[in-house]
Amino acid sequence: MDKIIDENFLITLLLSYFRVAVFLFMFPFFGSNYIPLNVRLFLTFSIAFAIISFIEIKPIEVKTFMEFILYAINESLFGFITSLILRLILDALLIAGEIIALHTGLGFLQMFIPGQPQMSLFAGFFFLYGTLIFLTIGGAEVIILALGESFINLPIGSFNLFSLDPEVFLNFFYESFNLGVKVSLPVFLSALILNLILAVVNRFIPQMNVFMVGLPLQVLVGFTVLLIALPIITITISDHLLDYFEILASFIRELKKS
Repeated sequence: MDKIIDENFLITLLLSYFRVAVFLFMFPFFGSNYIPLNVRLFLTFSIAFAIISFIEIKPIEVKTFMEFILYAINESLFGFITSLILRLILDALLIAGEIIALHTGLGFLQMFIPGQPQMSLFAGFFFLYGTLIFLTIGGAEVIILALGESFINLPIGSFNLFSLDPEVFLNFFYESFNLGVKVSLPVFLSALILNLILAVVNRFIPQMNVFMVGLPLQVLVGFTVLLIALPIITITISDHLLDYFEILASFIRELKKS
C-alpha cells in the first residue's frame, strides 16, 4: 500500500503511461476508431500499471515540473519511434491497396460510401488483413513483452534520441515501400498486360467500345489474380512482420548498449 501512494512511484507510473500510451496509440488497430477511446485509455493504464508492478523498476525522483515535462517528452519519443516501424509496414499495405484499386477500376467506389474514410476499399481490406495477420502470429503478445523488456533494458528517463542510427530507419522505410510494391505487383502486371491487349484489339477493331469491355474485364482479372496470389501475399506480409519483431528486439538491445 505504501508503494502505491509513494509520490515517486506515482510519477514513475505516469511516465511509464506516456511510453505505453504513445506506443499503443500509434499501433494501427489499437489506435484506430474501432476501439472506443475510454477503453483504449483504460487498457493503456492497465498495461502500464501491470508492467511497473511486475517488473522491478526503480522509481525516479523528479524535483521540478520542467524536469517532469522533459521526462514525459523523452518517454513519448521512445514510444513513437518504436511504433513507427510497425506503422510503416501497415501504411505500405494501404499504398498497395490504393494501387490495386486504381488498376482494377474500383477506386471510385468510395464515392458511394459516405461513411468510409478517405481510402479505397482495397486499402481498407489490406490494412485490416495485415492487422489480422499481425494478431494471428502473436504480434500483440510480442508487443507487450517488448514493452516490458524496454523498461528493463532502458529505464525511464534513460532514452537518448541522438544515439539512434538514422540509417536503420531509412532502410526500413525503403523496405516498407518494397512490401507495398510486392503486394500490388501481381494485380499491377495483370492490369498492364490486359491494357496492352485491349490497346491491340482496339487497333485492329476500332468499332469495339474498349471502355465498356475493358472495365468489367479489369475487375474480373484483378479479383482473379488477387485471389490466386493471396497465399503468396500472406506469406510476404508475415515475413515482413517477423522481421519487424527481430528489428524491435535488436533496437531495444542496441539502446541498452548505447
